Amino acid sequence: MDEVIKGHAARVRAVDPLVGGHDDLRERGEEPLRARDAVGVASVDRIDPGSLRASWSPLTVHRLEARVAGPDPEAALGGLVDRWIGALRSGDPEQALVVPWPSRDTAPVRALAVRGFAPIAVSAVRRLRKRSVRASAIRRATLADLEVVTWLYERLVAFDAQFGWVTVRASTSARIRELLVGEALPLEWCWVAEVEGEVAGVVIVSPPERSRWIARSVNARPVAYLGVLYVEPSVRGQGVGTALTEIAQSHAAAHGVHSMVLHHALPNPFSAPFWARRGYRPLITQWVRHLPQTTG
Repeated sequence: MDEVIKGHAARVRAVDPLVGGHDDLRERGEEPLRARDAVGVASVDRIDPGSLRASWSPLTVHRLEARVAGPDPEAALGGLVDRWIGALRSGDPEQALVVPWPSRDTAPVRALAVRGFAPIAVSAVRRLRKRSVRASAIRRATLADLEVVTWLYERLVAFDAQFGWVTVRASTSARIRELLVGEALPLEWCWVAEVEGEVAGVVIVSPPERSRWIARSVNARPVAYLGVLYVEPSVRGQGVGTALTEIAQSHAAAHGVHSMVLHHALPNPFSAPFWARRGYRPLITQWVRHLPQTTG
């Protein structure tokens, strides 16, 4: 097991030194899965349908954290995935399989594609540098903006729901409002953009103390997480999204953040070009396979 992890970590480090967390394997109390030149830990996450997380995920997510080495990483990963899928026993609704994989470690990923997995989402990263930004139409959000920020956040969820991972649920609006009241709006890491006097865009960033859950995946810390960026379609193409992103990055860099991380949907024809132009590049790709709905 140790030799597989060492070989895996060396290969990943060679193709992308910024990827973190691959020189070990957290077993979480589970018995590791093993195959030739491969080891992994399987877990299942059953999400409360009434939580905000349920808007951003299927309700049952089977996840495989895999490490593969040897002369044929594709065959190693394929053997491990086959063993994992063969052992699944669940009749839960809305099931999906997820294998997160370092985006630049392309050698093994054909094993996922030929087994019905598709790259659905990616965590992207950008190293930050201090700089000043002129953005006269951008201001910090306050509790007075609660209604419009909630509405823009709901619009983001609805738009991303087109791409197969996110779902608008009956609880979505209430959970968004709770998040904003409890965490985002009282803090200084939320900005809105006004166009002709109306709020038309929003960006929300989690500072390092609330981004520890993802910081382990990046070898350049402190890390902040850009969780929300949305601009109304009627004003897109006017630099609103760019201005929101720049002021958020500038603020984070001024507070000592070294890396900004975000997720975006790969099938979204707007996200990938936009974030690439902003200097973000793939770090970890979420390879996903949806399972058929069960009927009882």
